Amino acid sequence: MEIQYRIDEKNQGSFFINQEGRQIAELDFEVKDNVLNAYHTGVRPELEGQGIAGRLFDEMVKYAREKGYKVIPTCSYILAKFRRHPEDFTDIWYRTEDEPTGEACGIKPKR
Repeated sequence: MEIQYRIDEKNQGSFFINQEGRQIAELDFEVKDNVLNAYHTGVRPELEGQGIAGRLFDEMVKYAREKGYKVIPTCSYILAKFRRHPEDFTDIWYRTEDEPTGEACGIKPKR
């Protein structure tokens, strides 16, 4: 499964995986003022639990570091990953007093 990437002229982008002509997973984001807002991660239900979202997450982290972006983890999945190992993301985690709750993408993190 190859991770592909796209970003449009409005700086809205996605890391995604296509399989057999259809998109099976995506991590959607937008960039503004060198801050990447990662607001949605999705994997088709029949493919959940196979580490696909984790691969998309890793690609997003790599991209943010390469571009020198900070990341707002608006998506619950990404926020949970950041909170699990905050020391691994201090260089890219854009922290504010009104931290995102992770409810933007509607996926509840596993606890």
